[in-house]
Amino acid sequence: MALKINTMRKYFWLFLIVGCVSPTDNYISHGDKIDSKEAISIDRFLNEVSESRSSYKVKATIEEVCQMKGCWMTLRNEEGANIRVTFKDYGFFVPKDISGKEVIIEGLAQKEVLEEDMARHYAEDGGKEYNDSMRNTISFVAHGVLGEES
Repeated sequence: MALKINTMRKYFWLFLIVGCVSPTDNYISHGDKIDSKEAISIDRFLNEVSESRSSYKVKATIEEVCQMKGCWMTLRNEEGANIRVTFKDYGFFVPKDISGKEVIIEGLAQKEVLEEDMARHYAEDGGKEYNDSMRNTISFVAHGVLGEES
């Protein structure tokens, strides 16, 4: 009987410890400290974002990262939306090797049409050939990023 009680105590402590682990424990923080609570999906974000700048917390997969400094990234969804993420006040960067990883980002976003020279610059940075559709984008200025650990 004492063995059963000791075993039950061990399981109790194990469940208690596992239950207290934060959902952000599998992420590395960049910029302002944020958490993963209430992050919306990329598809929900795309349905909500407009030309008015608003605050969002989004969970998505990174498509590509600036290979010069890690100073911007793009997010992907299955429809191929053009979502460009920069970082508030150029205050932090993300690792250059996190393409394909999951992130949670928090900041301000809006739909916009880029000037042609800026769209060309982004295409060049990404090693892509420019086309006029690249001007239609969603601009997201993140103040905090949680990046999935490698």
